[in-house]
This record gives sequence, structure tokens and C-alpha cells, in this order.
Amino acid sequence: MSDFSRREFIKKSILLSLGASYIISCDDNDMIDNVNESDSNNNKKVIIIGAGISGLVAGYDLTIAGYDVTILEARDRIGGRVLTIRSPFSNNHYVEGGAARIKPSHDLTIAYANHFNLTLDPFYATTGNYVDFSNGNRTIIDNTTYLNTSYGSTMRKNYLKIRGGSDQLTNAFANSSELSNKIYLNHAVTSITQNSDNVIVDTGVNQFQADRVLCTVPLTVLNKINFTPALSSEKQSAMNGGFRYAPATRIYIQFKNRFWENESLNGWGNTDLPEEIWQPSWDMSGNTGVLMSYLRWSAAEDMDTLNDDERNNAILNRWESIFEGSINNFDRGVSKSWALDEWSKGAWASPTTSQNETLNESISQIEGRLHFAGEHASNDRGWMQGALFSGLRASTEIKNTN
Repeated sequence: MSDFSRREFIKKSILLSLGASYIISCDDNDMIDNVNESDSNNNKKVIIIGAGISGLVAGYDLTIAGYDVTILEARDRIGGRVLTIRSPFSNNHYVEGGAARIKPSHDLTIAYANHFNLTLDPFYATTGNYVDFSNGNRTIIDNTTYLNTSYGSTMRKNYLKIRGGSDQLTNAFANSSELSNKIYLNHAVTSITQNSDNVIVDTGVNQFQADRVLCTVPLTVLNKINFTPALSSEKQSAMNGGFRYAPATRIYIQFKNRFWENESLNGWGNTDLPEEIWQPSWDMSGNTGVLMSYLRWSAAEDMDTLNDDERNNAILNRWESIFEGSINNFDRGVSKSWALDEWSKGAWASPTTSQNETLNESISQIEGRLHFAGEHASNDRGWMQGALFSGLRASTEIKNTN
């Protein structure tokens, strides 16, 4: 892609993410100049903490604008809560540990998927019947009826997913020529020190210096970093438990065959646990099939007290009443708990009403040379769209500073 087309894409992305209020307050030509004049930014260094989707999009945008970007990631992988799990499944099957669904209104997510030539497919199964299990009773719901009901404010039939896994998007950012040599894994930041003319970021092993720092770390683990000077009292309150995060756990069971198809079921449905049941393998080839139990809040917390074998048995024993044959056809199981994840400690930000009213505005506020982004710093919490929006907002803030 030419430099011009890249810049035009970023310009349009910023317009989409910042909305009409930004367009009205800024001259469009000024913004074009801000995006395109890279030469003046070549000596400006920006360190981004976190290689999740908000950090990646910000790094991508800033690099195109001419900034010297370094991304530090505590984990041994990129993506944050975009996590596609491929092992130990057969037939090249995969499941989503985190972000999976895309709303048709999520213009930034769709735009970046298109930008990297990724294919979008229907998220929910378009064939076979769905099942509902409530009060001990199983009800079969025909495909058309289920797809024409809403999840949240969106009809199920309109949800999308990225073919090949959600990590195709984060990998596209990370493997781009803009970012391929700028991401440092296994670099957990221990301290950030602001000085009058720079910021020092320490990992306990290496030290980095920058003009600006963008922190995309979830609030639940932000207290792993020592800030000098200290962050605002509002951010300290948020990172010390004052901004609630949702617990969510997913248990994936691979079966020897797709026995549920004998009843013309597609392996999807709901229970009153409450629980969503997905079949991630519904549009993949191969004899085996994977069903997933998606649990949140107290149901997730209860499951988190069990070990892997206990989780598998709990799911199989319950599913036997929903998909008869679950126990006999069991092959293997694996699970992902975001509440127990060392670098997340929660699936997404879900503050109470009072927490939101008190702390929401301060979460994304600049503090000296520090900028903040992440799904928690957006109005679309829990979605890739929110992470992308906040990352672009923060990169635009940095480009608007001297």
C-alpha cells in the first residue's frame, strides 16, 4: 500500500473514531497536515505499554505519522484480550479466548479488517437449530427464529467474525512493516518516571526513554507499575479496585464427532445458568467438533474455583441433559479464565453506575507526558471497537502535543 493510501486510511479512521464534535472543532486540512507531515516527528519517541489492540492501533498510527515507536508487552504474546486458541484442538480448529463478535455498527473494527484484507463471516451458525435449556426443560428453536432475535441491541444474524480467528487482526498490525520490529515481548514495566523533558520507563532489566508514553494496561493490573509522580487520586482509586471488571470464563470441549447433528442441532444455544453455548467449529471442516460454555459473573467465579478436570466434568454432566451423548463423546477440554489471568484480572471494564459517574472522565485524561487508552477508556467497553477507538484517540492526543 502506498504512503498516500495509508495516510488517507488513517485520516478516515480518525474521523470515524472522533466523530462530529472533532470535525466541527478542527479544520480538515489541519488534520491532514497533522497526519501526513511525518518528517517533523522523526525524532519524537513514544513508548506504548501493552500490545493489545489499542496499543497496536496507536503504534501503527503514530509510526505512519513519523514517530519513533516502541511497544512493551508483559506477556509472551501480542493481542491482550484478543486471544485465539488453537491448541490442543484437532482438524485445525480454533476457539476465541476473548474478543469474538463484531457488531455491524463497529465501523472501525470492520474498516481495519478490510484494510488488512481480512474476510468477515457470520458469527452465529446459519444452519441447524438452536437449543434453550431453562428450568430443567429443553426447547428447540429453529434457525430463522433464533437469528432474528437480538443479543444486546443487535440482531444475531447481523453479528460478524474474522475468518481464521480474531488474532488475524492483531497479527496484521504486529506483522506490518510499521510495527514488525517495534514490539518487545516479556517486557513487564515496573516503573514510569516523568521528568521535565522526558519519561523514563523501566522494566527491571532494561530502561527506555521517550518524549511521551501511552499506557494501555487494564486498570486491574495498573498497580503493578510504580508511577513518579503518582497518578491522580481518581486513577489510583480506579486501579485499586474502584473500577469494576467483569469476570468471564470459557470452557471448550472437543468431541470425537458432532453427535448433536443427529438431532439437526448446530451446537449453539443458551441455558439459565446463565450460559451461552457456542460451537466455534460450526463452519470448519473435520469430524470433531468443539462446543464452548461462556460464563460470566457469579457463574464464572464458581467455575474458577475448580481445576481443569472438574470444570470439564461439571460442563459435561450438565450438557448431558442438553446434548445427550456429551459424556460418551468427550475427547478433551481446555478453559480460559480472564479473572485469573495475571495481566488482565478481568474480562472487560464494567463499572457500577456510581463508579462510572465518579471516575469515567478521569480514566482517559492525560497526566503530564502520560496518555491512557484501552477498552476501559471508551464508551464501547468489552469490544474491539472500544479498544480501537481509544487507541486512535490517544494517538491523536500525542500528535496534537508539542
